[in-house]
Formats: sequence, structure tokens, C-alpha cells
Amino acid sequence: MILRRLSALAVATTAALVLGACSSGDSGGGFGSGGGGAPLSCPVPVGPMAIAIGGRANEPEPSLPGAVQQAAISVVAGASDQKVQPKFTVVNVDGRPTVAGSDTYRTDAGNAIAAQDDQNAFLSGLGNAIPTLRAQTPEADTLGALTLAGRSVQGSRPGTVVLVDSGLSTVAPLDFRTEGLLDAPVADVVASLRDAKALPALNGATVILAGIGDVAAPQGPLDTSQRASLVALWKGIAEAGGASCVAVVDEPRSGDAPSDVPPVSVVDLPPPPTITPGKATALPDDGSVGFQPDTADFRDENAARGVLGPFADFLKQAPTRRIALTGTTARAGSTASQVDLSTRRAEAVKGLLVSLGASADQITTKGVGSQFPGYVNDVGPDGKQLPGPASTNRKVIVEPSA
Repeated sequence: MILRRLSALAVATTAALVLGACSSGDSGGGFGSGGGGAPLSCPVPVGPMAIAIGGRANEPEPSLPGAVQQAAISVVAGASDQKVQPKFTVVNVDGRPTVAGSDTYRTDAGNAIAAQDDQNAFLSGLGNAIPTLRAQTPEADTLGALTLAGRSVQGSRPGTVVLVDSGLSTVAPLDFRTEGLLDAPVADVVASLRDAKALPALNGATVILAGIGDVAAPQGPLDTSQRASLVALWKGIAEAGGASCVAVVDEPRSGDAPSDVPPVSVVDLPPPPTITPGKATALPDDGSVGFQPDTADFRDENAARGVLGPFADFLKQAPTRRIALTGTTARAGSTASQVDLSTRRAEAVKGLLVSLGASADQITTKGVGSQFPGYVNDVGPDGKQLPGPASTNRKVIVEPSA
């Protein structure tokens, strides 16, 4: 049956989730306990399907969200109608992704009831196989798993690639332990992967992203802004890899991580900036208070207001209080252009603080470009910018005094 080439370890750790078969009068829905899920924003072609998912540290036990189950049901049901035989592949996400197993859906049923029975048996086999997956290699190469899944659906018919993962990869060239990488603009990361010839070849496939940003202890949880940045990045990678359509499943994944699996490094997630008199605080180049690339326009002005509200309150509480704002940039372009951009960003922060009720007289601004203490080299040996360090260097430093 399906995934008959699962490793001996996976076979030994028998299914923790038993997916119920449909009755003969069913239309094929509901093959799992996860429910139908919200409708996908992309069409699911009747063709090969690859599911990249893993039982690994730092994220919940492997299971298929309801929307992914419905996608699999639609492929199998459509295959019977169109007389095609789609191949299903499961890719195990760990530090060295592998094909855990595959099987092709076939039916020679002579009537609708027998065909439904074949569909139910195949889908139950898929549902039983998923929870048995266990990582074999330390760390998480999510990009490698997406690449392998993309290769698995190439053929004469369009296919579907499903990624069910937190998205917090810890293997180069997409290692989120690199400071600033999670906050880096999507275009910068995609360009870096393209230069490294590391984009997945998805070639017209529909891509479904599920569970992005959903983690388990000891990995710390992502806030709303961090999760949105991570989703946007994986969507951008899939689109750059040639996906015809990318659907994001918002259904959350929760629960504990599997036990007795190889370790995955924890990705440090910086806390939100806070204001303390006499202590410098950096406003990071992230989705909450960062800027659009090469501009002084906030990525999300409402989010920036939320972050800067306490800073404005600090100033409003006493007219003698002061804040010095220093803008910094990555080392890109001329020194003059860096200083100009960093100055305008410091002024943008000042403008927002004033709009929140602070006095302009309490705030000074300047821009120093990439010439500041603590600058991190953000240019690689080939002269190209490194997205993580570059993002780290793009900030506005706040120095408050009582």
C-alpha cells in the first residue's frame, strides 16, 4: 500500500492517527480528524502530489491539516474520474531530507461503490503513514525538502507540492540562526538564493504552505509580525521557484514535538524593542517597525505605531526627557546615499513619535549610513550583499535620557 518504502523505523513507530474511511455514499471528504479546513486559494490539479513533512524536534507531531487532506481527496477523486494514476510522494523534513516513500493511486473498480472503497483505502494509507515519520538527521533543511518535493512532481501533468513545516530552517543557505535573516526583505533573500542556485524548481506546480511559524518547545513562539514575515518569505521562495499558485493554510498546528528525535537548533527570536532611560535600544528592520527596501516608508505604519507608542508615552510624561535617533544602513550604494537614507528613516521615526503626541523639541535625529560601532560585515567574498547581516545593519537606534 502507500509509502511501502517507509524506513524500518517509521514502520516500527506505528500510526498515532487513524484516519477514518468514508462511507460508500460519501463524496470522498473527511478522511481525517482535522476536518475540511478553509477552501484553498489555489486550484489543485489532478496530478502528482508531494507532501514535505517531518516528525522533528521543535515543531508539533506530524499531521495533515484539514485543507491538505481535502487537497489529497480532490486529487484521488479526480483521478478516478479522469482515468489517470497520480503518484503520491512523502518527503521527510530533517537535516538531510529524503523521500520516505511513494505510491501511485490506481483503481480498476467497475462501479462507483468499489471506486470509493479504493479511494478510501488509499487515503487511509496516506493518513496512517504521516504520523509515523521521524527525523533521522539533526537540524532542519526545509528548503532542501521543498526542493526534493518539487522534483517529485515533475511530469506531463501539473502537480501539487505541500509543505507542512514551521519553516524555521537551520541549514545553509537558509539558516534562520543567522541574525537578521528572519527580518530581511523577501526580495533580498530570494536574490541571494537565486545567486546560490538554491531556489527550488517548482515549474508550474501548485504549492500549499501549512504550519509556517507554528513551533513546539524548546523553540520560542513567533509573534504575529515574525510569523507574517516567515510566511511571506516562503511564499516568495515558492513563487520565485516557478510555482503557478501558492496557497497558505492558516489552520494552526499545535502540540508537543515528537520525542527521541535528533536535535534541531533553537532559532533566537529577538524580543520587541523597549525603552529604558540611559539605555540604547535598536528598532530593528522587521515587519513591525522596519521600512520598505531603499525607502523611508514603514512596512506597516499601524504596527510601527504600536511599537513606538510606549516611546512617545515616555516623552509625554516629562518635558525634560529627550530621545536621540540615529539611523543606520547596510553597506550598499555610496556613503552619501547611505547617510541620506538613514537620516530620512530617523526622521520618519521622529514624525511618527510626534504624531503620537511627543514634542518635536524632545527628539534629535541623524543618519550615519554604515559607519557606526557594531556594524556587521554584510558583503560576501563575491561582493554581493548578505541578507541577514544587511538586515541587522538597517535600524534606528534610540538613546533616551530622563
